[in-house]
Amino acid sequence: MSVFNSQNGRASESASSTAAGTESAAPASPNAPGNAQRTVMILGKTLRFKGELSADEDLVLLGQIQGSITHTASLTVGFGGVVVGNVRARVITVKGTVEGDLEASDSIVVSPSGNVVGDLVAPRVSVVDGATFNGAVRMPRPVAADSAKTSASPSASAAGESILADKNVDKLLGAS
Repeated sequence: MSVFNSQNGRASESASSTAAGTESAAPASPNAPGNAQRTVMILGKTLRFKGELSADEDLVLLGQIQGSITHTASLTVGFGGVVVGNVRARVITVKGTVEGDLEASDSIVVSPSGNVVGDLVAPRVSVVDGATFNGAVRMPRPVAADSAKTSASPSASAAGESILADKNVDKLLGAS
């Protein structure tokens, strides 16, 4: 965290809130006793990297990468961070700039300071008011959730969704 403390306060706040746990993640998540501490890799503002990057720990990028990133954990492109290339990760948060397609197995968030030129593919996508985004969004259903719903009750899922949709339509039309 000393990297953030020596920089501006804004980066310090964003890194601590985005990477929910750095080396001290275990105390921040008391509901998960016995879990190993999460490791967060921080790539600083002066980093310039060309090529393919892959990693398994959470990553906060403040520098510049030209090339693809394949990641199995959480990736945050921080304030001032720039990625020119495609990004794949479990969770992607963009507070800097990405020129390329983003694909996440869990979620993508483009923050108000974020700038993305490329397509977003994830089950959950959030482009926050103030963000700059130019591309397409595709939101496939998560495979694990679909198989769990269909194995539990094949017709209950579809029926529940149609009832919910009907109730929302009634609310919009003012019917009770």
